[in-house]
Amino acid sequence: MRDRSIALMHLLLLLSGVVLVASAVALSLLLGAVVRKQASSGVRDDPSHATSVVLASGRIGDLLTKPAAAATISEQLRHNPNVAKVEVVSGGQTPSLAPGHDQVVYRKALRAQNGQQGQLLVLSRPIAASSGAGSRVRNIWLAIALVFLVLFAMLALLVRSASRVLRGRRRVLEQQSEALLDAYRRLERSSFEAMESLNAAVDAKDPSTAGHSQRVEEIALHIGRELQFDPARLELLRLGALFHDIGKLAVPDAILLKPARLTRQEFEVIKRHCNDGARIVDRFGPLRPVVSIIRHHHEHWSGAGYPAGLEGETIPIEASIVGVADSWDAMTTNRPHKAMLSVEEAREEVKRCRGTQFRPDVVDALLSAMEREPEVFAPLDAQLGASQGKGRTPQLRVARETGAIGLGEA
Repeated sequence: MRDRSIALMHLLLLLSGVVLVASAVALSLLLGAVVRKQASSGVRDDPSHATSVVLASGRIGDLLTKPAAAATISEQLRHNPNVAKVEVVSGGQTPSLAPGHDQVVYRKALRAQNGQQGQLLVLSRPIAASSGAGSRVRNIWLAIALVFLVLFAMLALLVRSASRVLRGRRRVLEQQSEALLDAYRRLERSSFEAMESLNAAVDAKDPSTAGHSQRVEEIALHIGRELQFDPARLELLRLGALFHDIGKLAVPDAILLKPARLTRQEFEVIKRHCNDGARIVDRFGPLRPVVSIIRHHHEHWSGAGYPAGLEGETIPIEASIVGVADSWDAMTTNRPHKAMLSVEEAREEVKRCRGTQFRPDVVDALLSAMEREPEVFAPLDAQLGASQGKGRTPQLRVARETGAIGLGEA
């Protein structure tokens, strides 16, 4: 933005220079024309006046019959610097004018006593040579050029100074913006880590659900890839799956950890975790795009789910994916109130609920992903056994590159 302002200032300077030059030329031409006109008028009026004065002192008719009288008047008039020549022309004679040089500034008809007729011609030098008008015009041009050059120089200095100030302020603003952006990144990272800690605290409340959020995240990502989600959409899906149960922070431990089946009232309390989780995540700007995933991951395709009772295509597909992944992990994990199902039993249950609880195309994607990577969908005990068999101990780790808590191996 600053660079654009500086460019506009330079463009303004260029346009101002063009306007100044055009104004200087126009003003010089106008003043030059005025000077020339005044000079021409002065050259003509001055000899005319002088001739009138001289002729008033003698007899005009003698100029035709007495050459001496004509010579006397010519001598008197030529004392005027603007007079080049004086001619007395008889009736049938032609004046000896030099084309382009001699200009008639005074003409007087003559008539002698003997009836002879003629005319008196007073010729002037060229205007530029006789009046110095050309010199004055040049001086006007130079003066105007100097004035406008000074004005343009002052304007250029002003633009240069303003550009320097703008560049300095831009550098300061860039430094401040970078510092603010860095502080925001640190704050965002700290806030994200705090959210992860809260999410881990939910899983840590119940040993039977330890690592649940990470397993749901992994399953959901495999389903999303099967549905050919782009990277940006996969990232939103990952975050929605990771934090889908964060609302359980508001559920009392007596209900959340109850080993027996929940009563209707207790289940109503549990159901609140969808909206509670959405409210928690909505307070953190970077996670706002996943609010709908967290709020609606328990909606059913048939409309029998909660909290809003959405059905069919009105349910965000990402929420449907998280819902299937959540149910799959719940079915293949031992819980205090129920034993886990085998992979085959869980597969049949998912197929049975296709089109009622679960979205059909999401179920198809899950089944397809299971065929590609069956180990991802294996029960947790089988995953732990496989890890221990290879001499590795599963543990929770924080993947700082993505900000996700995942089930890793050391």
